[in-house]
Amino acid sequence: GVRKTENGVILDHAIRFPLVIDPSGDAIAFMMKKYEGEKIQKTSFLDKAFMKTLAGAVRFGTALLVENVEHIDPILNPLLNRELQRTGGRTLVRIGNEEIDYSPKFKIILSTKNPAVQLTPDVCSRVTLINFSVTPASLESQSLSQIIRIEKPELEIKRASLLKLQGEQNVKLRELEDLMLSKISACEGSIL
Repeated sequence: GVRKTENGVILDHAIRFPLVIDPSGDAIAFMMKKYEGEKIQKTSFLDKAFMKTLAGAVRFGTALLVENVEHIDPILNPLLNRELQRTGGRTLVRIGNEEIDYSPKFKIILSTKNPAVQLTPDVCSRVTLINFSVTPASLESQSLSQIIRIEKPELEIKRASLLKLQGEQNVKLRELEDLMLSKISACEGSIL
């Protein structure tokens, strides 16, 4: 439906790492398939090998899906904030008390199945929040999409194209808002 298409576009173009709210598990299954070629691994903060898995993904540039994220472990802050240091041709990031080589291909996707998760404004400012929760509007959109696909397939193709464009424009709008806020915060003196 509309929401899935928009969310898929946002997931592909997000500047910040995504935090996905996915009560049904469909989005997680989709991402596991999408990043299969990038050797995606699933883990959680409760996993005993979490630090080792995280460090390996950062170093080798693989995708990492962290499940059951009800809060953000502070160990991720340097990654989420992209606190990278360049030293002698190497790019490093601090994970815990260790400096790890950072691959630009590294991706981390945080996910929760809890649609009522309480996230602090601080966390929301450091991730791209993508909500796959089912709402009456999304069910209506899915039903409409099914009917149009059967009754007027050419209209559904055009609709899907417009939804993709809308999602891309929403991403561009977020990028421009972030740019504007950074320029405003960099201004010295009164801006009024």
